[in-house]
Amino acid sequence: MSARIVLAEDEPDIRQNLQRLLRLEGYEVWAGCNGREALDLIREHRPDLVISDIMMPEMTGHDLARALRVDPLFSQLPLILLTARADRQDVREGMNLGADDYLTKPFQRSELLESITSRLERAAARQRQVQQLAAQHQHRAYHDSVTELPNRSHFLLLLQATLHNSLRQGLEPMLVGVALDNLPQMMQVMPTGNINACVSNLGQRMRTLAQHLGQLTDSQVVLARTAEDRFVFLLDRSQAPHRAAEWLHPLWENCSEPLDSQGERHYPKVVVGSLWLDELPSTPDMALARLDMVLAQAQRQAARPVCAHSWQSTAELRNEFRMHNALHDALPLQELSVAYQPQVDASTRQVIGFEALMRWNHPEWGAVSPARFIPIAEDNGQIVPMGQWILEQACSQAAAWAASWAGTGSPPRVAVNLSLRQFGHPDLIRHVEQALAHSGLPPSLLELEVTEGTAMQDLAHTLQLLNRFKNMGLKLAIDDFGTGYSSLAYLKRFPLDVLKVDQSFVRNLCNDAEDRAIANAVIKLAHALDMAVIAEGVETEEQHAILLGMGCDLCQGYLFGKPTPPGDVPALRLPGFALHQTS
Repeated sequence: MSARIVLAEDEPDIRQNLQRLLRLEGYEVWAGCNGREALDLIREHRPDLVISDIMMPEMTGHDLARALRVDPLFSQLPLILLTARADRQDVREGMNLGADDYLTKPFQRSELLESITSRLERAAARQRQVQQLAAQHQHRAYHDSVTELPNRSHFLLLLQATLHNSLRQGLEPMLVGVALDNLPQMMQVMPTGNINACVSNLGQRMRTLAQHLGQLTDSQVVLARTAEDRFVFLLDRSQAPHRAAEWLHPLWENCSEPLDSQGERHYPKVVVGSLWLDELPSTPDMALARLDMVLAQAQRQAARPVCAHSWQSTAELRNEFRMHNALHDALPLQELSVAYQPQVDASTRQVIGFEALMRWNHPEWGAVSPARFIPIAEDNGQIVPMGQWILEQACSQAAAWAASWAGTGSPPRVAVNLSLRQFGHPDLIRHVEQALAHSGLPPSLLELEVTEGTAMQDLAHTLQLLNRFKNMGLKLAIDDFGTGYSSLAYLKRFPLDVLKVDQSFVRNLCNDAEDRAIANAVIKLAHALDMAVIAEGVETEEQHAILLGMGCDLCQGYLFGKPTPPGDVPALRLPGFALHQTS
């Protein structure tokens, strides 16, 4: 496809000659008689290059350069300026404004064509770099960097597909986990390079074992590294679960064989566990959590750290069932509460808003971790009334802060996460409208967060719903970015305001170059799509400094404030948070 050029030139003869010349060279050309017309053409046609005279009425070439460079969509668009003046100050000003080349009239035809070719080639090279960076981010987000095996996020997607097929075909999958039990000790005495070499060797060994296991059980076997110390085999069918269970002890012996690294032999201490999914879990996360419990039991069996269980045989099932029942009563018994964690401007540390986080205090179990009860509530449907409740509470609290606001600038907005089941509920829009109407909160002070995994479940539904919310005047954010599977083609179509960098990439920013590269790529991607960026899980000044250097807009984490009951928020004395004193 031929390159597309927008031309700005106020002299009709010169404009027509340049159009004719460029079209003869095979370029698509649109021309305006001043910078204002050219800017409209640029926004309409999204060209590959702009050629502009400097001295024009209404909007000069320099003014056009300024407008392009402050617009994220066109900040990298190649720009060639034309002038009849050869003044160095004039040239310097153009270059300072971001011009890529400067031609003085009259110029030779060859000069112009060489400049165009050079600018287009550089732009194409830059685009290839962006695409390569996005591809690297995609690969790193779903593969373990040491073994190149699927990572946890990737494995959960594969497991979800297997569970779906198994439910349809009446098959019973099996998970086999291998935990490297002495990895913490190895990390204390061995350099990172040696540890990575050992883990890589162990991964290669397990690839061979996966092939053997597939032949033994007549199954398709997927191997993944789901954590630093964890490998998991997924068998798509367990028609011979007892044969697979008999294979566990030889697997343990094989994985316990020494690993060679830098001329040294290291003896891994491993535990092995299997989970036969004779009853299919509702979510992949729940299946991995149950496998973790089996491995923990194997760890307690010092003599023979190998354990085999079925889904129905695990005692945890009874505990989960009790929690499932208790969640139905949590809301009417007023056991739920809301905590607010501040989100601050990365540069000034001024509070910008708060994320509303649900808390559950059970009379018997005490404070229950959200990581434990939220998936169960999602599974049994209680997340819908619980989500509606927290939405109403958050809007009312934000409206109360806005009504008594004494600070400069806008009152703080409040961010509320929408769960997968909420996002698919037909009454969600009505719930949001009711929460705003009952509280009187301006829509601009409410931000709805959707996880990456939720957004990608039904792309057409997501696009429709987000556009409805955007038309209501709400802020929209995508949460946990990088932990699931996202299509960049759809991401750019979603009317999002904020992208949240998941804390898994922030946690090791200071000592993991790959996490730094991923975080940097995500921030640049968000800014290229005209979105602000919030980094979650910021706990240290060093992490904050790195993120600030990457251009991150907002931060959230224990460094700036823990999740806090609303009555205690003023006591945090957050910069920029000021309320009128009430009598």
